[in-house]
Amino acid sequence: MDNAVNSSLDMGLAGVKMASALLIILGLIFLGFYLLKRFGHKAGLGMGSGNMLKIVATLGIGPKKSIVVVRFLNKDLVLGVTDSRINLLTEIQVDEESDQKFARVLAKKADMDSSS
Repeated sequence: MDNAVNSSLDMGLAGVKMASALLIILGLIFLGFYLLKRFGHKAGLGMGSGNMLKIVATLGIGPKKSIVVVRFLNKDLVLGVTDSRINLLTEIQVDEESDQKFARVLAKKADMDSSS
């Protein structure tokens, strides 16, 4: 009888150990997710950390209307943005030289508009 009680006690103790180990592991996983969500973007980690999508330039052309240049991978997408719509105006393949030239043209245009 003592053997059965000890065996039952050992099984219960093993179950408690296993449950507490599982809770500790789950707690560490949730803590890791929280820290990744909280501080991951600063360290360059996480879902939004890749520089796959980047706003290159924005030019306002009227009330609540603008032209936005968005870089996605190796393409610049020129978008017309209003309150209710976003339209793709054109797509430009990007290399370093055309990238700098386009930025200069857009900056010159913005300077001319702001001085008027």
